[in-house]
Amino acid sequence: MKSFLKNLVSLLIRVTPKRRYCYLKAMPSFEDSMVVIYSQLPLDQFDTIIWSVYNENDTPPFEDRGKTVYVKKGSICDFYYGVISKTIFTTHGHFIPNIPSNQICINIWHGMPLKAIGLLDNQPGRQDSYLCSTSALLQDIMSRAFGMPLERTLITGIPRNDLLKVDDAAHMWARAGIDQSKYDKVFFWLPTYRKSVLGCLTEDGVEVDNVFNMVDFPTEKFHAFLEKNRCLCILKPHPMAPKKDMTSTDHILLIDEHWLWDRKLTLYPLVGLADFLVSDISSIMIDYMLLDRPMIVCFEDAEQYQQSRNVVFDPIEDYLPGEIVDNYDDLTREISTCIAGGDPAKEKRESLKKQFHQDTDFNATQRLLDVVLKS
Repeated sequence: MKSFLKNLVSLLIRVTPKRRYCYLKAMPSFEDSMVVIYSQLPLDQFDTIIWSVYNENDTPPFEDRGKTVYVKKGSICDFYYGVISKTIFTTHGHFIPNIPSNQICINIWHGMPLKAIGLLDNQPGRQDSYLCSTSALLQDIMSRAFGMPLERTLITGIPRNDLLKVDDAAHMWARAGIDQSKYDKVFFWLPTYRKSVLGCLTEDGVEVDNVFNMVDFPTEKFHAFLEKNRCLCILKPHPMAPKKDMTSTDHILLIDEHWLWDRKLTLYPLVGLADFLVSDISSIMIDYMLLDRPMIVCFEDAEQYQQSRNVVFDPIEDYLPGEIVDNYDDLTREISTCIAGGDPAKEKRESLKKQFHQDTDFNATQRLLDVVLKS
């Protein structure tokens, strides 16, 4: 039945005349790449911009540029616009896996892979008009992961990374409602999910009952450590992870998409202000390399994770751009090093940056649009 429906939708898209509509579809609804693309779209080339959202009541974290229609993901309107729009930008795929020649679909994806994706993880590939990547190394990996020709796998960079470059830090801190003067260091902790509750439902590594993805994490002790060192840890769980109880403190700020959107923010401009980053095997570590700042790889369940989820590189540890820790004491030791201005993985990170990023000018969106709008 699924195969029949996909074939039917593919036929509809193929035979339906296209309008000068640009259709934006991401997860979360206002994902950073989609927001920066929207901000730079030349409106004179489109009659309408369609934004597919999970919740029509969500307030967009940007000024409406006009010509914009918001439709609920999965609705009849969503389907209708997905069929008749000439140009589509997506982070998680369109309705069908093979885009016909009368539609232009750009697969931005949601980060350059460290963990295996698509065909590299025994999942389906996609045949879009274009696929984004950030370097020759990742162009080859993305091409193989989706079964896309190299010539349609563009080395433009990822649009969301443009937002890491922040010109007015004081304005951004004020918008977030964070008094940066209270802290000597502000850092982000961005773990990826172990168990997903949205999209493709999977479970990898060790799922625990706290937002830090560490067994028996001593939250109160961590707060005291941060207080002593005048630090703020901003922690954002992955949007596909199950919700877990935790209350923010003066030194641990727990945020999500709605916290950001309510303040007219998306994630990447705020991450661009962070003094350093803590993560595990999240693609944001590849993005954060553009800032030339320290990272800590907190990956307690690395062995178990790789038993259940393939990774792109072997050994994966050689491609993780920071000091690798797997317990609380080593984590706080490395945070202390970063607080003191240390950067022990700098040489390794600089070498990886050359492999992962061809361009470092925070101009990926314009490069992508230059290709797409000439199609």
